[in-house]
Amino acid sequence: MSKLSYEDKINIYNEKKKGVSITKLSKKYCIRDNHIKYLIRLIDKHKYR
Repeated sequence: MSKLSYEDKINIYNEKKKGVSITKLSKKYCIRDNHIKYLIRLIDKHKYR
């Protein structure tokens, strides 16, 4: 597993907000479900620049 780039994190967030399931995002970006949930919570709380 490689680190996610800033663009990947923003893409994950935007795709999730469009309705893509966490399971599909997990398989697409090869990261665990709980990491995606954590990323979404962080961005919701702090926003992105």
